[in-house]
Amino acid sequence: MARRFLVFSGHNDRAVVALCRFFDQAGLPFVIVATGKGDAIHQTRWRDHVIFNRLDALVTVPWLRDLADSQGGGLVYCPTTEFINHFLLTHREALAGCGLEIGLPDQAIYEALTGKQSSQALMTALCPDLHLPATQTDGHWHAPCVLKPRANIASGRVLYPMLCRTAADLDQALTGLDHGAYFAQDFVVGQSHYLCAYLSRDGEVASFWQLNLMQQAGGKSIVLARPTGNPGLDEARLFKGLQQQGYHGAFMLELIEAEGRLFYIEVNPRFWGPLQLALDVCPDILRLFARDQCFDSPALPATNPDKAAYAWAYGANQPGCVVHPAGRALTPAQLDQLLYAHDVYARDDTQALHACH
Repeated sequence: MARRFLVFSGHNDRAVVALCRFFDQAGLPFVIVATGKGDAIHQTRWRDHVIFNRLDALVTVPWLRDLADSQGGGLVYCPTTEFINHFLLTHREALAGCGLEIGLPDQAIYEALTGKQSSQALMTALCPDLHLPATQTDGHWHAPCVLKPRANIASGRVLYPMLCRTAADLDQALTGLDHGAYFAQDFVVGQSHYLCAYLSRDGEVASFWQLNLMQQAGGKSIVLARPTGNPGLDEARLFKGLQQQGYHGAFMLELIEAEGRLFYIEVNPRFWGPLQLALDVCPDILRLFARDQCFDSPALPATNPDKAAYAWAYGANQPGCVVHPAGRALTPAQLDQLLYAHDVYARDDTQALHACH
């Protein structure tokens, strides 16, 4: 059977939708593993691409082998979820030869980048002009701060940063917390930027910058963003350094611009939630991904950056959304108009999910 991309739905849904759109537009074969009959993917144009409905979140080597065998092999994994990425890298040798192709880089460089603590030394070595939020002394944490996991996955679950703006927030976060699994840094207030990119195996790069306008409470998902220019990072040095370290693949770097400086926040070495904006304004990010997996993809047209925006309307309707400095230049009515006009689901292929998922 011909090789096909394998997408796990139910994790990072908006990135999954962007990937499905790309595969559709580029004429590339793909299949989907859904998280049960209630998975939102069943309400999209790609429902017929679902080959399996999972009953739970459990992933095992025998199950993955059986899945690949049931499809005759030739499944090319799409990296959208930290949990499954970690599992595949940990069990890469055990999965060798099963017909599941894992295009991720070596585990050492992946973990060095994805780790909230380990990535700090790596990124500041590659980009000396980047600054780090001050790290607070263990046992003397104080608000406002961000509690960051030392490792992304512990005891079989993904750990996330916790934003503590007040002493009450910090007290609540500390309840039942394994202090040894986290470290604390000062909370940096400023403008959030994403560098969204793909670094191919042969060193070619496709990238663009994203200006974040609105974000869910607690530093969760970006719900409104626009393309923007480079705030001052030496991109060429960064990508050359990453290649020398052996990294290849999808890459999203978050920086906070504050007090005339760029502060390093984190790296996601996988596809990110607002991936639709990449498909709109820099589709070569996805073309390089396909090429690295030995698929020919046509060059897709890009949207005029001046008219492009990414939005997640339903996510923006959740309590406590934060408007970043760039978003404060817009009126509430203008923000609402952008959210609904550019909702990632406001298209024919996902219309049933528009403003309600």
